[in-house]
Amino acid sequence: MKKTVTALVVLAGIAAAVAYKLKKDEKDLLDQKLEMLSSSDPLHEETSQPEEKEVEETQENEMNDEVKKQLELQSDEVIDKLKNEDDQVDEERPIQHFIDFKNQEDLEGFKAKVIEKGYVVTQGENDLQLSVLHIAPIKRAELLVNVYYLANQAYKYHGTYQGWQSRKVL
Repeated sequence: MKKTVTALVVLAGIAAAVAYKLKKDEKDLLDQKLEMLSSSDPLHEETSQPEEKEVEETQENEMNDEVKKQLELQSDEVIDKLKNEDDQVDEERPIQHFIDFKNQEDLEGFKAKVIEKGYVVTQGENDLQLSVLHIAPIKRAELLVNVYYLANQAYKYHGTYQGWQSRKVL
């Protein structure tokens, strides 16, 4: 019996160490992914939206640095507003992104690509708009990874990333 308890304590310690290591590696990977995405490739229904002029200038296949900075600033504003209203930003919640397209073919291509990555995609307010959903806390690094990925995919499929929204979590 004593050996069994000792073995269980040792196994629990090993499991805790492995869990800590995995969590640390996950955070490091997220930071690396954010750095890689930024160099290359809300609130009571509050939405962040890039200015139309800047978005139109980037309709090639990738966002430019100016648009990335704009997306970061807008996301920071919404995050700050959530924090100022005592939102529990560390709590997971649905985050909804909006993307508009000019034709059904591009919409379908984008949709297939992001579903493949695990996002949930639904019809937006009109036939050529999609709503892309994922569940996450409002943490800047994690949020921007998603924003950059979705915006880049939108541009690759000739779409326009319109911003994101989230409800306040008490």
